[in-house]
Amino acid sequence: MAVVEAMARALWDGQTSRHGKQTPTRPETLEAARAGVHLAATLMQWFVSGAVTRNP
Repeated sequence: MAVVEAMARALWDGQTSRHGKQTPTRPETLEAARAGVHLAATLMQWFVSGAVTRNP
């Protein structure tokens, strides 16, 4: 579960312009955006397939 948490945290913290903040965000590169898409797709696939489930 630590890997899933680390991936979700990296996605949340690394994509500041997409999640909004009270302070200005840093510009993001195309490479960072692509990495974010891959992280998100992997996490979604794990949840949808049942490989990872939420704790109640």
